[in-house]
Amino acid sequence: HELSDELHAAGCTAYVDATVGKTRAAYEQLGAALARHARASVGLRLWTHTRLAEMAWRLGDRHAAERHFRDALGLDVTDNFLLAAYADFLLEHGRTADVVALLKDWARSDTLLLRLALAERALKLSSAEQHVRTLAERFADAARRGERLHLQEEARFLLDLQGDARGALAAAAENWKAQREPRDAAVLLEAALSARDPRSAVPALDWLQSSGFESPKLRRIADQLKTLAQ
Repeated sequence: HELSDELHAAGCTAYVDATVGKTRAAYEQLGAALARHARASVGLRLWTHTRLAEMAWRLGDRHAAERHFRDALGLDVTDNFLLAAYADFLLEHGRTADVVALLKDWARSDTLLLRLALAERALKLSSAEQHVRTLAERFADAARRGERLHLQEEARFLLDLQGDARGALAAAAENWKAQREPRDAAVLLEAALSARDPRSAVPALDWLQSSGFESPKLRRIADQLKTLAQ
């Protein structure tokens, strides 16, 4: 139990450090903590490997990120967050066939179906449009019920699958009021850039500036938005 407590504490500290500009140190400290506690619970090891994978990805160490994602998947625990994070990593690196192989049995999850549809469309698979229709129906049903639980995914759906930059920006801005993780900032910045509306990105730009969050991709989008605002 003490082992788990120490690893969990190290993970929480590393997660905070990694979002305030200390990603390299956070990655190394959490990796060392995991090595010390190799017999921690499966759930905690999965969580730790997923965090390490995300940090390595942001640091541009693709091979280390891949290794941590694979170690997490090798624990044989179904985890929606892990599958979504690994799918995003694969999508960013153009490995769309790997995304389809990873998620083909996960269409019941909105978050995973979104990523599956993105990969299928990139591969021009016939299943893509059916999955896009299914997502549209699910988001519409949720809106009718007054549920907006997956606004981040809805924003990505509108932006990347429907080509609706304004709609995506509205969803991303609404999502930012409640959810302020790095991926929430990413979709707000991307939607604002696509809609050519740098003013709407100000909350995420302010967060990026004040937090010191390290992400070459988000910095690049931020620079494009600043240029657009001039």
